[in-house]
Amino acid sequence: MIGTYARGLKTFVLSRAGHFFFVFGYLWLLLSVYALHNSVVLADWRLLGHLGPAMLKALVFTKFLLIGEHLGLAAGFEDKPLIWPILIKAALFSGVLIGFDVVEVVVVNAIWPHAGSKSSDGIEPTDLRTALSFAFMAFVALIPFFGIREFGKVIGEDRMRDLLFHRHAKAPQN
Repeated sequence: MIGTYARGLKTFVLSRAGHFFFVFGYLWLLLSVYALHNSVVLADWRLLGHLGPAMLKALVFTKFLLIGEHLGLAAGFEDKPLIWPILIKAALFSGVLIGFDVVEVVVVNAIWPHAGSKSSDGIEPTDLRTALSFAFMAFVALIPFFGIREFGKVIGEDRMRDLLFHRHAKAPQN
């Protein structure tokens, strides 16, 4: 009996860890591309100095995303056509990401007020144009993420993994 419980617990933990690392990897990629964008646009070539904070932000945001998912944010749209939960979750969580980024800047400025208020590491609370730009970029980048997640719910995660990562025969052409 204990062996069965241990195997079930191990399977559950490995499943949750895989889920966490998938979400974390996608968010780290998203935030790293944003850091790259900022380093090019702002002519700040300290890209490696921005990738560490991008990893930390991805870890924290992954936790926020998983908590929001666990709480059932946007669950009221699950019975609608698939496009709605995808777009609403992308919009909702891009808003959470913006809020998280603004709070980060406020906290950093409160702790280190002389560190320089203009930095490419986050969004200044008064910089609406940058916040909207990042929100739009995050929204667009989260659409495929939630699209894959929602399709996986409909057709099953195992089938989705099989479709994405295994070679399939071509469909017959008419």
